[in-house]
Amino acid sequence: MYIQEKLEYPAWKTPIFLIKSIIIFIKIIRTGILSLLIKNKYFNKQIKLILKFLNFLLGNKNEKEIGNKLLNCLVNLGPGYIKFGQALSTRPDLLGKQTCDKLKSLQDNLKPMPYAIAKKIINNENVNLLKENLSSFDEEPIASASVAQVHTGVLKTGKKVAIKILKPNIHDQLFRDFTFFYWITKFFEFCIPSIKRLKLSKNVEVLSEVSLNELDLTLEASAADELAENFKFHPNYKVPKIFWEFTTKNMLVLEFIEGIRIDDLKSLLASKHDIKSITEIGTEVFFLQVFRDGFFHGDMHPGNILIDQKGNLVPIDFGIMGRLSNKDRQFLALLLTYLLNKNYKKVVEIHHEANMLSKDISHDHLSQAIRAISTPILNKPIGEVSLAKLLGQILSLSKKFNIEVQPQFTLLQKTMLMAEGTTRQINPNINMWELSRPLIDKWINETHDPFEVLEEWFHKNKIALLKIPEIVNKIDEFFSNK
Repeated sequence: MYIQEKLEYPAWKTPIFLIKSIIIFIKIIRTGILSLLIKNKYFNKQIKLILKFLNFLLGNKNEKEIGNKLLNCLVNLGPGYIKFGQALSTRPDLLGKQTCDKLKSLQDNLKPMPYAIAKKIINNENVNLLKENLSSFDEEPIASASVAQVHTGVLKTGKKVAIKILKPNIHDQLFRDFTFFYWITKFFEFCIPSIKRLKLSKNVEVLSEVSLNELDLTLEASAADELAENFKFHPNYKVPKIFWEFTTKNMLVLEFIEGIRIDDLKSLLASKHDIKSITEIGTEVFFLQVFRDGFFHGDMHPGNILIDQKGNLVPIDFGIMGRLSNKDRQFLALLLTYLLNKNYKKVVEIHHEANMLSKDISHDHLSQAIRAISTPILNKPIGEVSLAKLLGQILSLSKKFNIEVQPQFTLLQKTMLMAEGTTRQINPNINMWELSRPLIDKWINETHDPFEVLEEWFHKNKIALLKIPEIVNKIDEFFSNK
């Protein structure tokens, strides 16, 4: 992994690292975030008692100010923390709607870099773009996020484009933040060996590699191209066209899309968009990306999804994408299906079949434990059911039951949380997993066709199979010489 290869020593053993950790910890606590976390049901009494004590000593007591204080704190700490805040902005169940509304500005409304710097970057990447290829260029950016900002322009062909440029020194800043996150998790794993099963440092590696790949805009363009290819026949999901002739590692030029943010309900209703239809399209697209293609948008906060005039969903950022193998997709499909059907014994069985359980684990006890954490979540009103949250609860059993946590699901779980949060914001009475259930069932039946399984096995083992005649001949020669 990228982070692991770049680090040469355990930074958490140095006094500077420990001091920095304490300072950052205090800065975050002083925003008052603990007073919000105390209210939710995810922590046991002992943890809540510790949080209350820390909040009493250091926390902000005015809850109305928490959103602004947390926003300013994360912005000042750096781009890695901003990405963390973007994920939090989709979790009103954790922080409340008022605080999440404040954090939404982290998605695309940060302070932009001056035009003089933006112009210099564009000219360095393509000296002819501003002078010869554009008939007009807007100096004021339409969006500014953690790693890049976006300007608009009109090509001489008349086509309006969005021009995304990376902010200066962003690679070093983001690497610094993820390095810190990595060694914080290493520190916790050293101090509390029992949490090694959660593979926190491995999860940071996965997220950091994905995020650092975001800093090569040719990779983002390639991801958009692949996504467009996957959905070229879908009538309601439109991926903007990439202008490869102007795209470089530090600049991405793509088709500009006029649209409304998916969470701007007021504007969507004023434009007479069908919210139920949007929810159904979004659910179908999420399913197709994860299960059909194994290639999914990994940064699905509302700022990255627009609704165009025709009601199509339009993704506008492709920097963070995730992949799942066919084996991972089959495991996930069965897991979600069994959870929705409350078949907890089957949930345990597929963990066992995936070699995620040790031999001495009691399947009955694990099934009972999963039932205990699942029932309160699955028995909620349909709009409040969160399978992403339930997966997190199942991961919490890893210590007790020695479940091997799979890092490849880290980005997916983050995406699921964002997708659920967005769906709940625009249509709280619909559960995306109930909409997905028939699609998942159909996919499971199709992918478990015995003839397809046999064909896949032959394909994977064709080299070994080609050697069979040679092996038979050698065996025949061996016995002939006897």
